[in-house]
Amino acid sequence: ANGYVGRAVVQELLDPRREQGDIVCLVRPQRVETETAFWEGCDRIKVLPYDMLDGGVRLEHALRSTASRNTPRCVYHIASVFGPTEDQEQTALDNVQGTCDLIRTMSEVGDCRLVLTSSTAAVRGTDQDPLNGSYYTYQDWNTKSELGANWGASYQWSKAESERRAWQLSSELNVPMVSLCPSFVFGPPGKHSSSYSLTLVGQWARGE
Repeated sequence: ANGYVGRAVVQELLDPRREQGDIVCLVRPQRVETETAFWEGCDRIKVLPYDMLDGGVRLEHALRSTASRNTPRCVYHIASVFGPTEDQEQTALDNVQGTCDLIRTMSEVGDCRLVLTSSTAAVRGTDQDPLNGSYYTYQDWNTKSELGANWGASYQWSKAESERRAWQLSSELNVPMVSLCPSFVFGPPGKHSSSYSLTLVGQWARGE
């Protein structure tokens, strides 16, 4: 919830025209203090540490802490690791594992809905044409990106595989789900931003 998209989603959920429930922001442990300070003064928000590779332990705790007899919970799964890492293949596998563990945990807790931020990387690989020859639809899947080819291809593979597995598991475990596939998100704007997406766009602009 501490990223560019995550904070925008939280701001939208705070809109007084929406249902007024608790909002639990799950962030990396080292980001808890900063994010708590960012939302200081908003009683509806609680910030908790999260590790997407702990098998769902912290997610289960967060979900059970917001249990309500009358209101189903909605999980917005937004983050995955984007950018070069020391082991790009393992990072991609971790992205997939984190998504799978999340859905299994939601099923065990019950009464949860999922909004999965996927990507057009799940829809198409580099130079992959639409099935209908004109435009991409829900029937298109990335069949070109290969795990381990480079960090970009591994990331794209992880988004496609994560969404495939998410649809499969959500169907098997009866977790209502919808996926969103933005084409490219970069921000926040500003010369002091450390966003890797902005760094990447800058490299493209400079021909690097």
